[in-house]
Amino acid sequence: MKKPDREQDRWRIDQQPHRLELRNKAKRRRRHRNKHRNDVRGQAAPLLVNRHNPEQRQPKNRKVDIHLHERIDLEENYERTITDLTNVRRAVANGVNIPDLDFSRLGYISPSAALLLASEVDSWKAAIKGRRGRLRAKTDTWTPSVKKLLCQMGFFELLGMKRPEDPGIPINTTFLPFIRRNVTDARTSAGEMAKELRKQIESVAGVEIVKQLLFEGLSEAITNVSQHAYSPTDHVRDWWMSGAIDKGLVIVSFYDHGRTIPGTLPASKIFEKIKDRFGGWNDGEKIRAAMEVGRSSTGIEGRGKGLQNFLQIIRHYPGSRLRIFSNRGRLTVSNTPSGLVFESGVAESPLLGTLIEWQFVPIKPEEQ
Repeated sequence: MKKPDREQDRWRIDQQPHRLELRNKAKRRRRHRNKHRNDVRGQAAPLLVNRHNPEQRQPKNRKVDIHLHERIDLEENYERTITDLTNVRRAVANGVNIPDLDFSRLGYISPSAALLLASEVDSWKAAIKGRRGRLRAKTDTWTPSVKKLLCQMGFFELLGMKRPEDPGIPINTTFLPFIRRNVTDARTSAGEMAKELRKQIESVAGVEIVKQLLFEGLSEAITNVSQHAYSPTDHVRDWWMSGAIDKGLVIVSFYDHGRTIPGTLPASKIFEKIKDRFGGWNDGEKIRAAMEVGRSSTGIEGRGKGLQNFLQIIRHYPGSRLRIFSNRGRLTVSNTPSGLVFESGVAESPLLGTLIEWQFVPIKPEEQ
């Protein structure tokens, strides 16, 4: 009697349609893993963002090294910068440990992007409090200018690391130590925070800033965050603020992780007049509408000019500029010889929060 050909039988079974499909899926998964194996170790790949399901949680106890791009800047390298920052945010949300934040390729970081990065790392540090895990940084591989700027900002104290030695190289930019507060403190300390930052800028830049102008813009930003950016159930309810001086140009940045301006526009009587067009606007146009309406999303009377307060210091200094990034929208207001020029736009990748940036050149006392 002829023995059954078991290999042939197994082959016939494997050729059944459902079996073939399973085998092909397994092959595709293996090919994808092999192709992107280096990306997981992360030269510059988006490590945590799943295009098909961005909210998908990562496996528990997963560790991921974040490798920053050569240029972290919202003006010339917005999409790559937002991807890097979003990866840190996803790690916080998904409980993923970040053993190493690699700065070795980073050659330039703008003041506002540095504040965004500090806020994300600050949130990550708060999320792992009481758990094992500590962020490492191989500072000997960092660009000396980047190392010096982050030292000035207080980045190493934020990480709980020993501050490296000053590279001793001259640079044109000075970062001021960032300020972080919780919204529960903001209602009573808005004026003090604005005053503290103004004094730091005046000390470093050797200039005088009109007190009321910077106070109004920063106070409005702090008040808006405390009243409507966060809900009581949000785990992170902080805001961050910093300044920088670059060849006489003063840059003041304010950032929060809360609900964005496009998502918190009011349902007031004024807003009723534009609601029919609201659905067809992109996020940039919604930010501009919020600026022109001049009211906050609380609808509280007596709130003054609302977002219009952001423009006071821009109107005062010729050549100055205000930039607002919120969700996918961006609004730029420039003080030109012909007056204020508004430019709105929309980005592919969302900024998870709201960033407000003022740029202006104060007048030195001897020039007044």
